[in-house]
Amino acid sequence: MLKARARQGAFTLVEVLVAIAIVALVLAFAGPSAKTWIQNTQLRNAAEAILGGVQQARIEALKRNTTVAFELTDPASTAFQVCFYDQGIQDCSTTQPAIATRGASEGSPNAGVGIDFTASNPATALAAGANLPALVAFDPFGRVSTVSPLNIARIDVRNPVAGSGERRMEIFIAPGGQIRMCDPLLSQATNPQGCQ
Repeated sequence: MLKARARQGAFTLVEVLVAIAIVALVLAFAGPSAKTWIQNTQLRNAAEAILGGVQQARIEALKRNTTVAFELTDPASTAFQVCFYDQGIQDCSTTQPAIATRGASEGSPNAGVGIDFTASNPATALAAGANLPALVAFDPFGRVSTVSPLNIARIDVRNPVAGSGERRMEIFIAPGGQIRMCDPLLSQATNPQGCQ
């Protein structure tokens, strides 16, 4: 009777090997798609963080009744700051602390950012690091400020190492202050998240 109880609670070597083989097969098929999903999630998180930073800069300009800038600070990452704009140096103020920052090490390690000063064709991807560092300044009315000589009009968030599974998100900043994030692979005629 003791042998029967001991046998009921144990697995045989064959059962363990079959279970390991099944788990290995599932991982082999799910691994590549899981990697793409993780990279796309990181890109979406990076794009939403940047969108939030641009929106925060616009809101702070309205709230504080002064010119506030959103600046992408690092060509190799998605780091940015929201800061008071200093017209004398045409950059973020060095005498006042930043309102908000996002460091290079915060989330989204696969995301790269490129910018354009015109809202050019969204079908054309911008290279990661293109035209950075750069900023967009908002005036006290929430519009893109004319005191800044060069304002960001398009931010392209992409994954330069993802290969064929790459997903790109774009953020457009209109002169009137409207900010929109979209997916260039989707048609705007059939999907509100589309760019084209």
